[in-house]
Amino acid sequence: MSHWHYQVMRHKDSLGEDYYAIHEYYNNRGGREAWTENPVDVTGVSIEDLKKSLLCMLHDIDKHGVVDYG
Repeated sequence: MSHWHYQVMRHKDSLGEDYYAIHEYYNNRGGREAWTENPVDVTGVSIEDLKKSLLCMLHDIDKHGVVDYG
């Protein structure tokens, strides 16, 4: 099964230092990968919606770990 999920990605800044950001990420069983160019914002139309987004992000961080951007 293929689907989008939240993914922590390790980036390098202009000085070569690591920093981390959450992106939406796609990886199907055939090896095709895609991700959003920019990190996602944490926003919602209500407090409950915002909480749900944060919980999904935390779940996906535990499930998918960290990958290198690029």
